[in-house]
Amino acid sequence: MAVVLRSLSDFKRFLEMPGATIQIVQNTFMDRQPESAREAYRAKGMFEPRTVQALSRKAAVFAVKGHPTTVWLYWDKGVRRWRFSGDTVTVPLETAMGPPDAIVYRCSFAPGFEPTERRSRVRPTREDGAQAHP
Repeated sequence: MAVVLRSLSDFKRFLEMPGATIQIVQNTFMDRQPESAREAYRAKGMFEPRTVQALSRKAAVFAVKGHPTTVWLYWDKGVRRWRFSGDTVTVPLETAMGPPDAIVYRCSFAPGFEPTERRSRVRPTREDGAQAHP
């Protein structure tokens, strides 16, 4: 089942599902840093997949794959500027250093947790083509 996000509500519903995972696909702030800073960021696991550990009304806590750390993602302020498109969420960063920055997360399910496609119920039709009543 493909992840389709159109709003913060969709994103929160996704995060509530077992196996919900996010992964950074772009961080414009880190893209401008020297290679040594990007390597340190990678060494801390910041580009590794993150799985949900806990949710609250204002934030999510993620475990970082292969690292004994957690990362928080808050949505209590500034959410109006978040952008949702298909399986990605773009979160603007408030760094006050240079041009506007953003982190783009790709949302997916951990292997073995992919939900099955919902089958739409097909109503039987009568011989004259009209819908039969269930």
